[in-house]
Amino acid sequence: MMNIIRSSLSRFSGVITSSRSSWFPPGAVLEPQTSSARCSPLSWRAEGAGVFQQLPWQYQQIRTRKRGTEYQPKNIKRKRTHGWIKRLSSQGGIEVILRRMLKGRKSLTH
Repeated sequence: MMNIIRSSLSRFSGVITSSRSSWFPPGAVLEPQTSSARCSPLSWRAEGAGVFQQLPWQYQQIRTRKRGTEYQPKNIKRKRTHGWIKRLSSQGGIEVILRRMLKGRKSLTH
């Protein structure tokens, strides 16, 4: 049982040289309980009740603001940048419209 604990903790905190890790408070005893009814495979006797609520890798991550919702389209900006009036105001824009006509696009501009 002690080897299982050491091998699982060594993945997270490096090589354990002593019987105590930095995760455990100084009063914690790392030997498993001797009672026949075990609550979990990792249960210890410690000074004070409720020292080990959950193991450090079992905590839920803190959720923050959802990503991917930055784009908020604006119709006025779209029409002023890619609209019919903007395209016809320059020689390059007229060429864009003609190319789209030759290709057979249903929508030439916004």
